[in-house]
Amino acid sequence: MIKKEIYKEMKQKYGKVSSWAVWAPEQGTPKSNVGNLDMFENEDILDILDTGYVFVGLNVSGTEVNTNISDWRNFHSPNARHHDYKLRYALKGTKLWGSYLTDIIKLHADTNGENVISYMKKHPSEVKRNINDFEEEISFLSGTPVLVAMGDKVYNILKENLPHDKYTIIKIKHYSYTISKEDYRRELLQAIGEQ
Repeated sequence: MIKKEIYKEMKQKYGKVSSWAVWAPEQGTPKSNVGNLDMFENEDILDILDTGYVFVGLNVSGTEVNTNISDWRNFHSPNARHHDYKLRYALKGTKLWGSYLTDIIKLHADTNGENVISYMKKHPSEVKRNINDFEEEISFLSGTPVLVAMGDKVYNILKENLPHDKYTIIKIKHYSYTISKEDYRRELLQAIGEQ
């Protein structure tokens, strides 16, 4: 659960680049209704949101960062080509439902993770700035959440730049990885330690 004031402040500061692991139910197909954001307009959402885990992606993968998108749209793409539905499927009915979702690199949209890493290697000050921004962002969450790195690239950035004695960092595959939604759920829950 999160306090209303904190939720509003996070929405104002991070609503365009982050979200929460809550999705509308499927309606017929696994990919249906992923882009529905209606649940975020209901105050009951505060009872569902959980600050114990933060799922971390690399960066916003499309051009959405440069447009006027809806708050909490990240990880809730209505585009059927995206794989956000796998994350919904993997987390539904678990203690991870309601977790915070964000990217470690903000405001650098690219669909190719190798390009993002190459850019960051050439601009180490950008990595430091993004790490500082990330730590400020998650400071809004109570306590020190477990960080769930979605993919090797994110895991390496977090391990190399965050204090080892402060954070627990777990690595999982990114949900865009070529794997069935059932296998993705099984592997994710195994990595987290929930069966």
